[in-house]
Amino acid sequence: MVLRELTPADLDRAAEIWGDPDATRYLTADPMDRQRAAEALGHAVRSAASSPRRTYHLGIAQHDDNTLIGSVAVNLEGKSSAYVHSFVLHPRARNLALAGADAAQLTAAFCFEQLGLHRFWCMCREDNTRARRLYLTLGMQEQGLFREVDFKEGRWHNHLIFDWLAPHWEHRRKPPPQRRVPDLVTPRANEVLYS
Repeated sequence: MVLRELTPADLDRAAEIWGDPDATRYLTADPMDRQRAAEALGHAVRSAASSPRRTYHLGIAQHDDNTLIGSVAVNLEGKSSAYVHSFVLHPRARNLALAGADAAQLTAAFCFEQLGLHRFWCMCREDNTRARRLYLTLGMQEQGLFREVDFKEGRWHNHLIFDWLAPHWEHRRKPPPQRRVPDLVTPRANEVLYS
Protein backbone atom coordinates (compact mmCIF):
# COMPACT_ATOMS: atom_id res chain seq x y z
CA MET A 1 0.00 0.00 0.00
CA VAL A 2 0.93 3.65 -0.40
CA LEU A 3 -0.32 6.97 0.93
CA ARG A 4 -0.99 9.55 -1.77
CA GLU A 5 -2.85 12.77 -2.40
CA LEU A 6 -6.52 12.47 -3.27
CA THR A 7 -7.51 13.87 -6.67
CA PRO A 8 -10.83 14.76 -8.37
CA ALA A 9 -10.47 11.52 -10.34
CA ASP A 10 -11.02 9.60 -7.08
CA LEU A 11 -14.64 10.75 -6.71
CA ASP A 12 -16.37 7.50 -7.73
CA ARG A 13 -14.19 5.41 -5.50
CA ALA A 14 -14.25 7.86 -2.56
CA ALA A 15 -18.05 8.12 -2.73
CA GLU A 16 -18.27 4.32 -2.68
CA ILE A 17 -16.03 4.09 0.40
CA TRP A 18 -17.31 7.12 2.35
CA GLY A 19 -20.93 6.26 1.58
CA ASP A 20 -20.81 2.69 2.86
CA PRO A 21 -22.55 2.34 6.27
CA ASP A 22 -20.37 -0.60 7.30
CA ALA A 23 -17.12 1.11 6.32
CA THR A 24 -18.08 4.28 8.22
CA ARG A 25 -19.80 2.60 11.16
CA TYR A 26 -17.20 3.62 13.74
CA LEU A 27 -16.57 7.14 12.40
CA THR A 28 -18.16 10.13 14.10
CA ALA A 29 -19.50 11.23 10.69
CA ASP A 30 -22.45 9.58 8.96
CA PRO A 31 -22.09 7.91 5.55
CA MET A 32 -21.87 10.48 2.77
CA ASP A 33 -24.01 10.73 -0.33
CA ARG A 34 -22.22 11.49 -3.60
CA GLN A 35 -22.68 15.27 -3.25
CA ARG A 36 -21.15 15.35 0.24
CA ALA A 37 -18.33 13.06 -0.92
CA ALA A 38 -17.61 15.47 -3.79
CA GLU A 39 -17.50 18.38 -1.33
CA ALA A 40 -15.17 16.47 1.02
CA LEU A 41 -12.91 15.48 -1.86
CA GLY A 42 -12.82 19.09 -3.09
CA HIS A 43 -11.83 20.23 0.39
CA ALA A 44 -9.03 17.62 0.48
CA VAL A 45 -7.70 18.78 -2.91
CA ARG A 46 -7.79 22.45 -1.84
CA SER A 47 -6.09 21.73 1.49
CA ALA A 48 -3.26 19.98 -0.37
CA ALA A 49 -2.50 23.27 -2.12
CA SER A 50 -2.58 25.42 1.05
CA SER A 51 0.56 26.87 2.55
CA PRO A 52 1.45 26.32 5.26
CA ARG A 53 -0.31 23.00 5.13
CA ARG A 54 -2.07 21.92 8.32
CA THR A 55 -4.24 19.05 7.04
CA TYR A 56 -3.37 15.98 4.99
CA HIS A 57 -6.46 14.08 3.84
CA LEU A 58 -4.71 11.21 2.06
CA GLY A 59 -5.71 8.26 -0.03
CA ILE A 60 -4.64 4.73 0.86
CA ALA A 61 -3.90 2.96 -2.41
CA GLN A 62 -2.54 -0.24 -3.91
CA HIS A 63 1.23 -0.10 -4.33
CA ASP A 64 1.31 -1.57 -7.82
CA ASP A 65 -1.60 0.18 -9.55
CA ASN A 66 -2.57 3.09 -7.23
CA THR A 67 -6.17 1.89 -6.85
CA LEU A 68 -7.81 3.78 -3.97
CA ILE A 69 -8.85 1.46 -1.13
CA GLY A 70 -9.27 3.93 1.73
CA SER A 71 -8.39 7.26 3.28
CA VAL A 72 -7.00 8.87 6.41
CA ALA A 73 -6.80 12.45 7.69
CA VAL A 74 -3.81 13.93 9.54
CA ASN A 75 -4.34 17.31 11.24
CA LEU A 76 -1.14 18.98 12.45
CA GLU A 77 -1.17 20.48 15.94
CA GLY A 78 1.70 22.89 16.46
CA LYS A 79 5.08 21.72 15.19
CA SER A 80 5.43 18.32 16.81
CA SER A 81 2.06 16.58 17.04
CA ALA A 82 -0.88 15.49 14.89
CA TYR A 83 -4.38 14.13 15.30
CA VAL A 84 -4.96 11.18 12.96
CA HIS A 85 -8.63 10.52 12.22
CA SER A 86 -11.25 9.43 9.70
CA PHE A 87 -9.37 6.24 8.91
CA VAL A 88 -11.59 4.17 6.62
CA LEU A 89 -10.99 1.24 4.26
CA HIS A 90 -13.07 0.05 1.31
CA PRO A 91 -15.68 -2.49 2.41
CA ARG A 92 -13.93 -5.28 0.49
CA ALA A 93 -10.55 -4.36 2.02
CA ARG A 94 -11.86 -4.49 5.61
CA ASN A 95 -11.74 -8.27 5.71
CA LEU A 96 -8.09 -8.58 4.79
CA ALA A 97 -6.29 -9.65 7.93
CA LEU A 98 -3.52 -7.07 7.90
CA ALA A 99 -4.79 -4.27 5.65
CA GLY A 100 -5.57 -2.05 8.63
CA ALA A 101 -2.19 -2.74 10.23
CA ASP A 102 -0.36 -1.92 7.01
CA ALA A 103 -2.27 1.33 6.59
CA ALA A 104 -1.68 2.32 10.24
CA GLN A 105 2.06 1.66 9.89
CA LEU A 106 2.21 3.73 6.69
CA THR A 107 0.42 6.57 8.47
CA ALA A 108 2.88 6.36 11.38
CA ALA A 109 5.83 6.35 8.97
CA PHE A 110 4.39 9.38 7.20
CA CYS A 111 3.93 11.27 10.49
CA PHE A 112 7.30 10.40 12.00
CA GLU A 113 9.58 10.12 8.98
CA GLN A 114 8.05 12.42 6.38
CA LEU A 115 6.61 15.13 8.63
CA GLY A 116 9.19 14.75 11.41
CA LEU A 117 6.60 14.71 14.20
CA HIS A 118 7.28 13.59 17.76
CA ARG A 119 3.76 12.37 18.52
CA PHE A 120 0.45 11.54 16.95
CA TRP A 121 -2.78 10.54 18.56
CA CYS A 122 -6.07 9.05 17.48
CA MET A 123 -9.34 7.80 18.87
CA CYS A 124 -11.51 4.78 18.29
CA ARG A 125 -15.00 4.09 19.48
CA GLU A 126 -14.99 2.11 22.72
CA ASP A 127 -16.92 -0.77 21.12
CA ASN A 128 -14.52 -0.99 18.15
CA THR A 129 -12.56 -3.89 19.62
CA ARG A 130 -10.66 -4.62 16.39
CA ALA A 131 -9.23 -1.09 16.20
CA ARG A 132 -8.32 -1.12 19.89
CA ARG A 133 -6.54 -4.46 19.55
CA LEU A 134 -4.74 -3.24 16.42
CA TYR A 135 -3.49 -0.04 18.06
CA LEU A 136 -2.22 -1.90 21.11
CA THR A 137 -0.56 -4.58 18.97
CA LEU A 138 1.25 -1.88 16.99
CA GLY A 139 2.62 -0.41 20.22
CA MET A 140 0.35 2.58 20.69
CA GLN A 141 -0.48 3.56 24.26
CA GLU A 142 -4.05 3.89 25.51
CA GLN A 143 -4.23 7.32 27.15
CA GLY A 144 -7.81 7.85 28.23
CA LEU A 145 -11.46 8.14 27.39
CA PHE A 146 -13.61 10.84 25.78
CA ARG A 147 -17.15 10.33 27.00
CA GLU A 148 -20.19 10.48 24.70
CA VAL A 149 -18.34 11.87 21.67
CA ASP A 150 -20.96 11.03 19.06
CA PHE A 151 -24.58 9.96 18.79
CA LYS A 152 -25.09 7.06 16.37
CA GLU A 153 -27.32 4.02 16.19
CA GLY A 154 -29.68 5.61 18.73
CA ARG A 155 -27.16 6.12 21.53
CA TRP A 156 -24.08 8.04 22.67
CA HIS A 157 -20.65 6.45 22.18
CA ASN A 158 -17.44 6.85 24.15
CA HIS A 159 -14.08 7.00 22.38
CA LEU A 160 -10.72 5.68 23.60
CA ILE A 161 -7.62 7.83 23.06
CA PHE A 162 -4.32 6.36 21.86
CA ASP A 163 -0.99 7.93 21.05
CA TRP A 164 2.32 6.95 19.51
CA LEU A 165 5.66 8.64 20.16
CA ALA A 166 8.56 8.76 17.72
CA PRO A 167 10.97 6.83 20.03
CA HIS A 168 8.45 3.98 20.31
CA TRP A 169 7.99 3.99 16.53
CA GLU A 170 11.75 3.77 15.96
CA HIS A 171 11.97 0.87 18.38
CA ARG A 172 9.08 -1.14 16.95
CA ARG A 173 8.81 -0.13 13.34
CA LYS A 174 8.80 -2.77 10.67
CA PRO A 175 8.09 -1.96 7.05
CA PRO A 176 4.68 -3.41 6.19
CA PRO A 177 4.84 -6.19 3.62
CA GLN A 178 3.34 -5.42 0.22
CA ARG A 179 -0.07 -7.06 0.04
CA ARG A 180 -2.46 -6.93 -2.86
CA VAL A 181 -6.11 -6.04 -2.41
CA PRO A 182 -8.27 -7.46 -5.23
CA ASP A 183 -8.79 -5.08 -8.15
CA LEU A 184 -11.97 -3.11 -7.72
CA VAL A 185 -11.64 -0.26 -10.24
CA THR A 186 -9.44 0.88 -13.08
CA PRO A 187 -6.05 2.01 -11.74
CA ARG A 188 -5.15 5.71 -11.62
CA ALA A 189 -1.69 7.25 -11.81
CA ASN A 190 -1.42 9.59 -8.84
CA GLU A 191 1.52 10.90 -6.89
CA VAL A 192 2.72 8.61 -4.13
CA LEU A 193 3.46 10.42 -0.87
CA TYR A 194 4.76 7.50 1.17
CA SER A 195 5.26 3.83 0.44
